This record gives sequence, C-alpha cells and structure tokens, in this order.
Amino acid sequence: MKKLYVTLIILGFLMTFLACKKSDEELVTLPEIDISASPNGIVELPEDVPSVIRDIFTKYTKILAPNGKPIHMLAQAGWTDNQIKKARNILQFILIDYPGSEYGSDKSMIANAMADRKATMVFFNTEPDLHEAMRGPLGRGTDLSMQDLRGNENPAEGMKDYMNHITRDASFEEIWHLVHDNGIKVTRPAMIAEMQKANDAAAEKGWRAWPDDEPQEHANEYVGVLIDNYYDLWTVRPKKYEGRDISPKDVPEGYSHFGRYFAGSRERMKELDSDGYALIQKFFPPYLTYTPELPEYFEGTFSLKFDESLVYTYKSQHLVNVNLTGNNNSSLIGNGFDNSLTGNAGNNIFEGRGGNDTMDGGIGTDTAVFSGIYTEYKITEAEGTFIVEDNQQQRDGSDTLKNIEILRFSDKEIIL
Repeated sequence: MKKLYVTLIILGFLMTFLACKKSDEELVTLPEIDISASPNGIVELPEDVPSVIRDIFTKYTKILAPNGKPIHMLAQAGWTDNQIKKARNILQFILIDYPGSEYGSDKSMIANAMADRKATMVFFNTEPDLHEAMRGPLGRGTDLSMQDLRGNENPAEGMKDYMNHITRDASFEEIWHLVHDNGIKVTRPAMIAEMQKANDAAAEKGWRAWPDDEPQEHANEYVGVLIDNYYDLWTVRPKKYEGRDISPKDVPEGYSHFGRYFAGSRERMKELDSDGYALIQKFFPPYLTYTPELPEYFEGTFSLKFDESLVYTYKSQHLVNVNLTGNNNSSLIGNGFDNSLTGNAGNNIFEGRGGNDTMDGGIGTDTAVFSGIYTEYKITEAEGTFIVEDNQQQRDGSDTLKNIEILRFSDKEIIL
C-alpha cells in the first residue's frame, strides 16, 4: 500500500508540501556515489552525503537509467544486504523491457523520467522509524522523490521468512508505486487511461480501493494489487503483516489485500478480473526475470517447480534463475522455463525438471540429476562444457553443464 506520495506526504502525519518544502536553492541532494568497488553493489554511505540523509540511512545502492543518471536506494541499518538486493532486483525487473508487449516493450523513457526526478526508494526498519524520519529534515529538506518500504515487508528468497511464507511481501507493490509516480505517469498516458478503466470495472465487481479520500490514487493501488496476485503472493494467506498476525477473518478465502480484492491469485484474476489480467500482461512478463542470490547461510533445497506441499513454491514457481552463495551443500530444482541454476562452493545437486537449462556447479563435487535411464540421453562435450540432451520429448530438454562432476540417471551414475 502506498506510503509516500512523490516526496513527502505520508499518512496525514506530515505538513503539506508547500508548507514544508524549502526553496530549491536550499534543498539537499545526494552526491554521486560510486558502488563499483563493492562486490554486491551495496556500500556504506560516504562522508560527503549530507547529514540530513546520513543521520537516517547507513547503506546505499542504485541502478542507472539509460540516460546515465541514477535511481537511488537508501537503507537503514536493520536492512540486510540480501533484502536490499531483492528490492534492487525488483526495481530492475519492473524496468526491464518486455519485448512484444504493448506498454513495456521499451521502458527506457520510464527509467529516464525516474532518474530525472531523482526517484529514490527509502528502506526503513519499521513504520515508527518512517514516521520519525519524515517528521524531521528528511521530510522537507531534500530534492528526492521518495517512496518507502519497510524491512518487515520484504522477505528475500532463501530467508526463513520467505521459505515459510510468513510475512506479507509488499516489495513489488511499493516499488511499483515509485515507478508509477515518477515514470509511468509522465510517459504512458494510454496505460494510465487503461489502468483507470480496469480499476473502475473491478470496483463494480467488489474491489475496494484505498485511500478512500484519494480516488486519484485508486488505479495506482489497483495495479500494485494486480502485480502481487499475478505472481501469487497472496494465493496462500501470509501469516503476518509488519509483525502483526493476519487471521483468516482478515482475508476471506480467494481474496487478497485484507479482503479488498476478490481475485487472490493469477488463476482467479484470469477468471474473475479479465480487464486487470489483460492489463498486467501488457507491461509485465509471466515470469520473474531477475536472479536471486540465496543467502550464504541457506542450506537444503530451493525449488522453482511448484509443489503444493512447499508453500514458498507458490511464489518461486515464477522464477527462472537462481544462484547459491556460501559453502553449504545445497540443491536447486528447476521448472519448465529455461533455467539458469548456479551453485556455490559446496557440493550441489541440480535437477532441471524440463526446459533447456544451464547448470554451473562452481567449486565442489556437483551432481546433475535426470529423469530417465542413461541410454535415453545424448551426451556431448566441448572444452569442458557438457550438453546432455534428452531423447524423450517434453521431459528434461537439452541441458548445458559447467563444473558438474556427476551425472545421475534413474539407473546409474556417470563420472565426468
């Protein structure tokens, strides 16, 4: 749900924009911050950052728009690097071109407009931290166009919270609001018109938008809801919202967003909200294009293949790629997409499960698992890369293997 509008309006706590905002000459801004020396692109805020910002935030990352200007991300100390990386991944995902789509085939103008407006995601630890910060100089003394996200709204892939589907994930929705306010509104008038039309049609079917006194924001909030349900974040009810329990009475079966939206999954959207379903496909691909890096402490199996006994796979089924990090012995299971599965320094097991996959074991003794018997596959090798091609259609596809030491078929193992 949208928390900051443009730069500083939040939940009625703050004074109005005109009363609070200093003249342009007095506003502080972010200097150029170099992240190139950081392996993960996240750095501590340097000393030349104005104290108005440095007193609140400790970490920084960014993405560059095609015009070479940054879209900023500032994080408080409670945010882990894994959470920051996930948020950055989502911003990049929303802004990556979706070839052939009506509104998303070329998103460069959207990203450029955001950078020109100094669009900035601000990652607060909690809601009280947000309120305290925005009452002070940050809320009235910068030229940044801010949108917030809290740490207890952003479970990163591989975290215990993510794997057990505990916390309501607001990261897609809130980052969408940053893109909408600073990019979509100024570059996609036809999309804005279609958003309003679809919102109004959904309202006739029972969609209850918010805020009640800001109808101009309803279509924006509606698309945030569509994104969440298109990627099945509410298909199974989350257990907590910002640390508070979510009970069954808060979200009726099949609904999402605390009962405000009637189509709480991709399948229900397709059936019950055809206008919204059509709209979302005109900007977003049916899969998540970013590559999550699982935390170094992750151990066990991470699956991209849907399994109703594994609650997190309602979400992870939409991923295409995933990387392991650290040293723990872990396994990755693919799905029907053409997956890229990358191992760590431990002993890893990979299962492609369909599609033409690329598997890189990295360091360690790594195993690729196949569904059929050895004689049903063709194996070729060139310069240390093996291609294992399934002769049976619609099963394992043709997989490219790097740094894999063992092939495991249903009847035998082969040492490479």
